[in-house]
Amino acid sequence: MSRDLLETLFEAWQAHDALRSAACFATDAVYAEAGGAEVVGRTAIAEHFARFFREGPPWRFEVEEVIGEGERIAVAYRFSVKEVGGPWRDRMGCATVAMAGGLILRWREYHG
Repeated sequence: MSRDLLETLFEAWQAHDALRSAACFATDAVYAEAGGAEVVGRTAIAEHFARFFREGPPWRFEVEEVIGEGERIAVAYRFSVKEVGGPWRDRMGCATVAMAGGLILRWREYHG
């Protein structure tokens, strides 16, 4: 079930669907990108995603590996952004994900 939830999240991100993305998180969840401030609560997470989907650069998110089962999972990924008039810039990362009750409680990213 936890991997199904992650697949739903990744599909919603690819579709630029902020509401469906945020629905994968608990109402009091925490979302933290590497080097960024924590975004707390499903409503704030939906707003964060909507702003990024609307104002952010062209991007790609490719899952390299999902490690673990149940309530604790790690996601290794490649995140790429297209620079204006330039090439794609890739960054490898990993997120630790804590889940409960079929929803994400905490998503914390780390970049190398």
